[in-house]
Amino acid sequence: MTTPEAKQNTKGLFIKTYGCQMNVYDSERMRDVLRPLGYAPVDTPEAADLVVLNTCHIREKATEKVYSELGQLKRMKRKTGRNMTIAVAGCVAQAEGEEIMRRQPLVDLVLGPQAYHKLPEMIARASRAVGDRLETEFDTLEKFDALPKVREADGPTAFLSVQEGCDKFCTFCVVPYTRGAELSRSVDDIVMEARNLAAQGVREITLLGQNVNAFHGAAPAVEGGDDWTLGQLCRHIAKIGGIERIRYTTSHPRDMEDDLIA
Repeated sequence: MTTPEAKQNTKGLFIKTYGCQMNVYDSERMRDVLRPLGYAPVDTPEAADLVVLNTCHIREKATEKVYSELGQLKRMKRKTGRNMTIAVAGCVAQAEGEEIMRRQPLVDLVLGPQAYHKLPEMIARASRAVGDRLETEFDTLEKFDALPKVREADGPTAFLSVQEGCDKFCTFCVVPYTRGAELSRSVDDIVMEARNLAAQGVREITLLGQNVNAFHGAAPAVEGGDDWTLGQLCRHIAKIGGIERIRYTTSHPRDMEDDLIA
C-alpha cells in the first residue's frame, strides 16, 4: 500500500512519444529507469516535475513539431513558475543535440536513443549544475546491460526490442546516423524479458528492430553455437507459456530468410 509519505515524495513524469514503435518501447524503459528515483507517470505536462519529449527524426515536420512543443512548454513554465526539468530524447536529440540547446536554452537535458539509461545520472548532474547536459554517444550494448531486468507490463500486448540500428545507409534514411550500426541482443536476454512479460499476463509480443529480420543474436548459453536468426528466436519464444501471438517489425526484404518464412 502506498503511504502518504510515499505519495508526497513522488515526482511527476510526463513522456510524449513521437514516431515509431521503438520509441514507444524506449519510453516504457525510461519509466523503468526513473521509477527508483520516485518518478510516476502523470497525464499532463502541467503536473510534471520532469517532461521528456521522445522524438522522431524520420520527417522534417516531426522535427518542427518538437520545437513547437518546446515553445509551448517554455510559455507554460514561465506562466506557472513550476520548477520543471525538460529533456529531449530520441532521434532528433541524436541528430540535432547542439542545435536544440542553442534554439531552446530552457532544455535541461538532451540524450540520444542509446543514452536513456543514463537519465538518472544526468538528472543528478543537472540538479547539481555540473557535468554535460548533452549525451548522444552510441553505446547500445551498454544501454541494454544497464536497463532494469524486470519491466512492468501494461496490458496483454507488449513491445520487445531485439535489434537496433542499420548498416544499409539508404539515401533517404537517417536511421544509421540516429540509431547507429546494426546490433542484436542476446537470445538469453530477450527470453528473460519475454518470460517476465508473460508472467504478468502479456499474451502478444511484438519484436522490434530497425531491421528486425537482420537479427543475429548470441545463442542461448546452454546451447552455444552460431548466432540465432529471427526465425529461431520466434520458435523459441513461442514455447514460453502464455505467449499466444508473436509479431515483428520492421523487416527488410534483403534480410528475409527461409527459416523465418517457414
